[in-house]
Amino acid sequence: MKPRFNRDALPPPADVLALLHLHPTKPNGSGYAQVRCPIHGENHPSLSIHLERGNWRCFACGEAGSDALELYRRARDLSFMEAARQLGAWEAR
Repeated sequence: MKPRFNRDALPPPADVLALLHLHPTKPNGSGYAQVRCPIHGENHPSLSIHLERGNWRCFACGEAGSDALELYRRARDLSFMEAARQLGAWEAR
């Protein structure tokens, strides 16, 4: 059977941040927290991520994405399929 991507199997954004060894600040009233950007390796929290939806933006390097999978993929320099597999969202059917 053909493997496929299952978005519902992705871990929550907070769990993806833990896999990247990032520790978010307390979320603001809109649900966004700050972390160090794993893409450009800054030491100060410049990346804002919504802890429920997973959309994010780094205000230092300008990188942005619509979900935590994309952040994980870019931080680890992986293909979409490999990142989804590592996060448990690539299912062999």
